[in-house]
Amino acid sequence: MRLVLVALLLVLAACGQRPGAAPAPDPLRGRTFLATGVTDDGSPRAMTLSIEFTGDGRLIARASCNMMQGDVDTSGGRLVFEGGLATTDMGCDQERHAEDAFVARVLGGEPTWKLAGDTLTITSGRNRFDLAPREAVEPDRDLVGTTWELDTLVDGQVASSMPAGARPVTLVFDGKTVVADTHCNGVRGDYTIDGDTINVELGPMTRMACAPEIMQGENAVVGVLSGKVSFEVTADRLTLTHPSGKGIQLHAK
Repeated sequence: MRLVLVALLLVLAACGQRPGAAPAPDPLRGRTFLATGVTDDGSPRAMTLSIEFTGDGRLIARASCNMMQGDVDTSGGRLVFEGGLATTDMGCDQERHAEDAFVARVLGGEPTWKLAGDTLTITSGRNRFDLAPREAVEPDRDLVGTTWELDTLVDGQVASSMPAGARPVTLVFDGKTVVADTHCNGVRGDYTIDGDTINVELGPMTRMACAPEIMQGENAVVGVLSGKVSFEVTADRLTLTHPSGKGIQLHAK
């Protein structure tokens, strides 16, 4: 009688395990979160951060400069990278590199994660990222009708900020024409959009020589707004990239 009971318990246990059953879906896959608060060693840290969980099982993190990504295992309430966390190698200023290093250190330390409703919390010791769905925090702004202010210059793998104290350079797209206010020469052109590409035909410009910090912003805009340029709007940021590798990044005012 005892042998029969033991055998029955083993059968019931095996049935409870449901061999071959599909694992529970990952609630993070296919979602992008933006930081609403960052804690560094117990103290608040002001910085931007987005974390995307792709449909194919990767995590992509973007802080102030480089992009980090890797295949991630989210089971067990931890983020564990299989094969490590790879990063791009853009040259940025010291502050941006420090923010990248902080994010890489937290994510690379197998932090815990918890999803409560739509709020995601990632914790590693006294470091914590509080995040919310991107669409709730920062819906994508419209390319047309938004005033975009230049903040980052990109040349291949090197990114730099606009010079301190420089007057703001802005772009406005009205559906047919793009106008750049560079505080020096007039920059204006007609454009058409095809998917994620803008085809720009700049009009004639004056050739005044202005202060170096002004010319730096103007030259960057003119160098990018020429011919077919790829563009991406993510939340309140616009990225324009020329086939030459030159690019500019702007934020919505």
